[in-house]
Amino acid sequence: MPITTGATLYAFTNEYLTRRYSFADLLREVAARGLGPGIEVIGFQSIKTFPEVTDAFAENFRALVAELGLAPVSLGINSDRFLRPGQPVEDAHLLEYHKRQMRSAHKLGFPILRYQFSTPPAMVADLAPYAEELGLKLGLEVHAPAHAHHPLVLAYREMYAKVNSPALGWIPDFGGTASRIPPSLLEAARARGARESLITLLEEIWPGPGPSHEKAATLRAAALRDGHAPEHIQAVSLAFFILANGDPKSWAELADRTIHIHGKFYGVGADGREEAVDYETILPIFRDAGVDATIVAEWEGHAYSTRDAFAEVEKFQAMCRRILAA
Repeated sequence: MPITTGATLYAFTNEYLTRRYSFADLLREVAARGLGPGIEVIGFQSIKTFPEVTDAFAENFRALVAELGLAPVSLGINSDRFLRPGQPVEDAHLLEYHKRQMRSAHKLGFPILRYQFSTPPAMVADLAPYAEELGLKLGLEVHAPAHAHHPLVLAYREMYAKVNSPALGWIPDFGGTASRIPPSLLEAARARGARESLITLLEEIWPGPGPSHEKAATLRAAALRDGHAPEHIQAVSLAFFILANGDPKSWAELADRTIHIHGKFYGVGADGREEAVDYETILPIFRDAGVDATIVAEWEGHAYSTRDAFAEVEKFQAMCRRILAA
């Protein structure tokens, strides 16, 4: 099957947190606007009882998505070693914590679980047989600053090759291979009062070599010396933690195990192109590799903008369909 488009409810964080839409309302609006059928849900964001799910909630959820013609694709899970500050839980407890979330995903009808770097490779290897037993797949979100060649990812690649489980796969998140800082992020920083000299400093440091956290520290030190306000420094420093400029062509090395795709984006311009990520280069890599997956629109502009997320997702999906059909 070709790559299909869908949406993650994370894209509508502002609409949800401001209580303009309930969880069910978001699903209805996604369906009404034709932004499905594939949907991704973040467990702890949308389900009050998570990691547990009641029978009633699961039954109502399954009935609602069936009524709306939506297809649950991926459930985002967490690895919370520090549920109590300063008191890390043992591996055995954390392993069972993951299994509880896996059972809830199965109960809700999600075939894929999105996990993150906070779940160590050895624990993922231990979870793989249980995922197989439940008929689930575990996908690592390869999130900025990571990319296919990042040391963090290489550790999972080595484990994947050793375990060789059909339950293990990748969920690319293209923020790690951005080509530029989103102009919308820069405009938001300016609107908050950031001076042009701070924007220039960011644009000089962000593309340079080195880990993102080190570049952020370099910017902060220089900006404080130049008298920039801490809140303005914080506004521009967001770029270091949501974006990195890895090689977009490196995704080809992960295509064979890609089971789901996060379509990270910040805005689609009048020219039909995403303002930070080179989708014209990236999407054909997965299409031509024959990847069978859903790319869910993940608008992260909500971190600094109050634009209508539904409209942003519509534009992004149109862009993806254009590129994939080319």
